[in-house]
Amino acid sequence: MKKQFLNIAAILSLAIMTMTSCSDDNDVAESAQFVLGIEAATGTDILVSVDTITSGSISPVGNGIEQPAWMSYYQIGETLVTTGYNADNVMTGYRLIGEELTSLGSLVTELGIYGIVEIDENTAMAVGVTRAGYEDRVFYTINLDDMSIASRFSTKIDERQDEGLVAWPTGIVVDNDKMYVAYYLMGAGELEDAPAFSTPNSNQARVAIYSYPELEFEKIITDDRTTDIGLYSGENSILKTDRGDLYTYSTSALASGFAPTPDNPSGFLRINSGTTEFDEDYFFNFEEKSGGYKLNNVVYAGGNKAVVRMAKEDDTNSDYLWATYGPNIASELAICEMAVVDLEAQTVTKLDIPAHGGEWGMANLYHDGMVYVNISTETEAYIYQIDPSTATATKGAKVDGNWTKGFAAL
Repeated sequence: MKKQFLNIAAILSLAIMTMTSCSDDNDVAESAQFVLGIEAATGTDILVSVDTITSGSISPVGNGIEQPAWMSYYQIGETLVTTGYNADNVMTGYRLIGEELTSLGSLVTELGIYGIVEIDENTAMAVGVTRAGYEDRVFYTINLDDMSIASRFSTKIDERQDEGLVAWPTGIVVDNDKMYVAYYLMGAGELEDAPAFSTPNSNQARVAIYSYPELEFEKIITDDRTTDIGLYSGENSILKTDRGDLYTYSTSALASGFAPTPDNPSGFLRINSGTTEFDEDYFFNFEEKSGGYKLNNVVYAGGNKAVVRMAKEDDTNSDYLWATYGPNIASELAICEMAVVDLEAQTVTKLDIPAHGGEWGMANLYHDGMVYVNISTETEAYIYQIDPSTATATKGAKVDGNWTKGFAAL
């Protein structure tokens, strides 16, 4: 589905969080005001400002700033960025001015945005893609101060027209003079045996490496121990740790949209700090060490710990295809659960959170050492606070709506 370029403001830069989406690694002051992107029960997206997310009830009804479409949300520095998932490719920036959530302005991109990563607190990089066909992927550098596009860079990443496949970016990290782009190969919808979003060649992990800031393609690194990295609309599939190591995660799951389902297991790989190859001595076979679960989404939480959403599935049952994308999914398909992993020790500690529906990405906030996530079932939605140091979870505020799609602490 191609969207026409309407009128472009001027200059841009991008930052990643979740998708869907979410804000991550924002360790801000206790006095922060929380801003939530909530999908109301009517299906309308609303930005709501609240003082606490750990108790009480949060309602978007008659409250907040109504959004123009089904949106994704990202926190970059002190800016909350919203972008339309399926309407007009409009990106808007918000900051707290005084105590008011205030728009900085909007811009329009030629392509739909499916990932943002922080360059610095005033600059982001976003990647635009088409949902079918072989068009270039476009990396936009965004100036957040005036919400303008500073530059554009077009690339194929990894196009395989003979197989009917294109690269769908799932994670971006800029580290010193390199930009790492994780992706999966999906059908472009041009060949009968590679329909759009199919995954006939996913038994390998792949990361494209570019120079930065020149954005010159250097190479693609691969690993055959696990599968394509990340998932559709996951956006945060490369995690940068405190000491600069990069970890990638692979889902290998029908429920996360991989069909045909790959044979290799779900797991983590590592690129050691300052290197441009996968570490041959490291593979965290998550599927094995979790007792059969597959990764869905991951958020880094400091100290080599991460909070993961995971799922067990019957990959012979076609009903599980895309099952991790329904926040209010029927109870029999609510297969998502939560855990804390130690990336170094390769341990998995399951959290006391009920089985629930998934999301497009995993909305989250890392704030004062805690991770906050949305947990939705067929009938209700809550925010949970997770302490990664103790692997404990506490039910927080009830959400009067379908789900919290985005978090920010400004």
